Amino acid sequence: MGASPVGEAKAQYSAIVLGATGNVGGRIVQLLIKNPLCKKVVVVTRRKTGAFADPKVSEVVVNMDRLEEEAAPLAQGVDVALAAFGIGKGSAKMPEEEVRKIEIAYPQAFCRAAKAGGARVCGVMTAAGADPEARMKYAKIIGEKEKAVESVRFDFFGVYRPAVILGNSNTPGVLGYVMPLLHWAMPSKYHSIHKNDLARAMVAHLEQAFLAIAQGNAPKEATVKILEYKQMEPFFVKGESDEP
Repeated sequence: MGASPVGEAKAQYSAIVLGATGNVGGRIVQLLIKNPLCKKVVVVTRRKTGAFADPKVSEVVVNMDRLEEEAAPLAQGVDVALAAFGIGKGSAKMPEEEVRKIEIAYPQAFCRAAKAGGARVCGVMTAAGADPEARMKYAKIIGEKEKAVESVRFDFFGVYRPAVILGNSNTPGVLGYVMPLLHWAMPSKYHSIHKNDLARAMVAHLEQAFLAIAQGNAPKEATVKILEYKQMEPFFVKGESDEP
């Protein structure tokens, strides 16, 4: 076998993840563990879980109200940051101040910590219909979340907007059968998406951006890409959504 291309040595990356104990975040970490290009995964949590028994993974417990200052030193040397963190539709039962802290303040603090650690690529899961001008409270808060995290200014920033997430412990299993039958009648951005497909799209898309930067193709200015169902679909891998 011949020598590896010069760029290949640079192509490995380390990642930092917020929300790893959730349905989508947990799948993201599993994909990173299996991925030969990912050499290290830093998992930021509020309490020790020991959920990821792999030498690639280091679990970092932080006080969420001091997330930025506590996580920044531990994020040194990371390349890619991924946040799949939030409370989703359950927010209706919580005080708005608490919802804003979880949906906006914590992800923004995580992004700042990752940026301070050297990450040039970042991706955050939001939700379909996100709009800071929306009348619906949840859509408005998620729209404000997008503005807050985008303000951190990475070389490349991906925003991922799922609608109903299937395979999720909070989503009734019957929706996995019903929702796809209704896709023909709704705009594609509201199509249901399996948690494994969503995780795969986030990891593959951000890795693509990282590799472009590693090969010297960094964008001239901070780039933000918003991906709804149609833009995420090319990253799905047949059979992955059947895995637990």
